Amino acid sequence: MEKQEVSSVHNHPLLPFTRFFFGSCEGCGFYGNIYGGYRCNELGCGDDAVFHKECGEALPEINHPSHLDHPLKLFRHDVEYSCSLCGGWGSPFGYSCSICDFKLDMVCATQSSPLAILAKPSSAHEHPLELCHSSKIVGDDDMSKRDCKLCDHPCDHSRYKYMCVQCKLHIHVECAIFIPEAYHTSHPKHSLKFLKSKAAPTYADTECIICGGSFCEQLHHCDICNFNICRMCMRDPPPLVVVTPTTHEHQLHLFPRHLEFTCNACGTKGDRSPYFCFQCNFVIHGGCIDLPRVININRHDHRISYTPRLGHGEWKCKVCRKKVDGFYGAYSCSKCPTFVVHARCATREDVWDMVEWEGIPEEEEEIAPYEVIDDKTIKHFLHDHNLHINKDGEILQESQLCKACEFQICSESFYKCESCCFLLHTKCANLPRKKRHVCDNLPLMLQRTSTVDEASYCELCHQRFTGFRYANHHMCVDVRCISFPEPFVHGSHPHPLYYGKHFEVCNGCEWRKTGNLVCDECDFSLCFKCGLLPKKVMRQRYDDHPLSLSYGENSVDGEYWCEACETTLDPEKWFYTCNDCGVVLHISCILGDFTYIEPGPCLLEGRRAEVIPNTSVLKAFCTRCSKRCTLPSILKVSKYGVVEYFCSYSCFMIV
Repeated sequence: MEKQEVSSVHNHPLLPFTRFFFGSCEGCGFYGNIYGGYRCNELGCGDDAVFHKECGEALPEINHPSHLDHPLKLFRHDVEYSCSLCGGWGSPFGYSCSICDFKLDMVCATQSSPLAILAKPSSAHEHPLELCHSSKIVGDDDMSKRDCKLCDHPCDHSRYKYMCVQCKLHIHVECAIFIPEAYHTSHPKHSLKFLKSKAAPTYADTECIICGGSFCEQLHHCDICNFNICRMCMRDPPPLVVVTPTTHEHQLHLFPRHLEFTCNACGTKGDRSPYFCFQCNFVIHGGCIDLPRVININRHDHRISYTPRLGHGEWKCKVCRKKVDGFYGAYSCSKCPTFVVHARCATREDVWDMVEWEGIPEEEEEIAPYEVIDDKTIKHFLHDHNLHINKDGEILQESQLCKACEFQICSESFYKCESCCFLLHTKCANLPRKKRHVCDNLPLMLQRTSTVDEASYCELCHQRFTGFRYANHHMCVDVRCISFPEPFVHGSHPHPLYYGKHFEVCNGCEWRKTGNLVCDECDFSLCFKCGLLPKKVMRQRYDDHPLSLSYGENSVDGEYWCEACETTLDPEKWFYTCNDCGVVLHISCILGDFTYIEPGPCLLEGRRAEVIPNTSVLKAFCTRCSKRCTLPSILKVSKYGVVEYFCSYSCFMIV
């Protein structure tokens, strides 16, 4: 991959691309279609660092005809500034004079200004129009807020505008050029007339023939050919010819008309304006031009590569779980023969990490989370001492918790520190240092919370916790949620479950939440909190045996009685029970809001508190709800010599 060193506009090297991008240019601040340019290929930058070709190649210093006395130097603004030429608020990058108080935004510095005078443009206005910048006012103080005479849209945010001093009116520069009619590169035979949507003929399309977007109040229309495009495509037309060897060996030509086709690059159908190779009968969406060759996605641990065709076979996409046609382009893993992803699914912003890895060697081995000392001893990177394994099935006291997941050891194998009370489940000790997860397109790193007693917030199960966590610069997940496999098999449902981001009603707790585990085959959903409830838990206060999670019993008449809160329990709801003794308890009486926070001092929402085991015979009353605290862990807060107790996080936050 060829990288362009452009340190003047970005901290990282920039990669040239011919892909069609819709968004903002980091250089000039333009928002709309960008047909090729430069983008950052560093993890975490992605589509936040895309530049027009001209902006990406901006020089560190220029001489500009608007300020001939001194050279202008490139700068990135830290505070808002006004462009000295057009009067508009400055772009992210601009040029300034170190001697004078003169600044140019990137657009004014790199593009030529419109004509200063439009002499009697009969198509736009009967009088001459004078170019003025956005800060200039005609007549009274409200003129800068008046609408464009031609399109009725506000002019106050326009970089430049034309004004008629005689009539005291403003006109957008592009309106003066395109209204009432103008020619367009994609339809050179006839001019396109500007129309308000309400005035468009009934036979006119309601969507742009180029981009497919719906018309918002206005369109440009050819009444001879019924050719209709939107304002954005009129202003920024797509290229008629694209040369991109990574996509196709020949030139690709825009075919701007309605046409049913199947894209060779992604295998999905289109209905308008594809790009054609007339030599090969190759057809492609504009948005599929220059697809990345080698990428990482959050559904797989290995890199996947784009292939023009998979060949014959029964393929299923690992993202959307739908059929993949092997005779069109897709992504596959060279190490896992059955792992295949649609091109469109693999390059979604919530799936792909936005980095292209072609030509960059892949790390063959992950860095292990621990050093092996001998066959029974390890040194974990998040602990200072050696840890020794215990596989005897020893059941520890319920107060002895794994320092990674902050849950009981029960009868599982674990590692123990002989120098301190540090315990780790074997499965928690083997958690990788770096993990890709369906909840985020960027990898997450294994770490401890930033301070010893600070509680983190898991953005999947929505619970506070201490111990180990996986995090990147905008996502934090506890080790229980990060470890769920996809597909996820749960004992309460016969079908596999998959991660989904839509709001769904959880079949376990019946709360409506986003980011659930959903079934493709039926209307079933579980939130992460319910889906990852421990199957067994020890609560020796109520029973000497492990308590097992039950998903409800439909054949029971009447109600059960909860041993903890001494109230009725609906047997059709989920609950914990002892299979030997028949004891039943509400889930909420077994696992509270502070279950996954290590007992002792903690920091919650910036407030000092203490999580304490609720083992006293005489239960404390909650300061907020005035009910007895029955949960295994409660919160104690000492303030000005007064001790307060809270049974839940919501009670703690209300006070």
